[in-house]
Amino acid sequence: MVQHADETRDRVRRRAYELWEHHGRSEGHEAAFWHQAERELKGEASIRDTRKGVTANAATARSGSGSDGPG
Repeated sequence: MVQHADETRDRVRRRAYELWEHHGRSEGHEAAFWHQAERELKGEASIRDTRKGVTANAATARSGSGSDGPG
């Protein structure tokens, strides 16, 4: 589990650095670049999960009626 967290942090760090460079290496915006990198990478994960058929609320998406429609 720790290794996964380290890999995620490294990916965020690399993306934040790319954003910082792209924006002219402006000082004082490190947190904004870090948060943007996190959002982008979370969006990537959401897209991958959606393509696999996984949704954040899959358990609550069922109507209970046995059909895909309203229950």
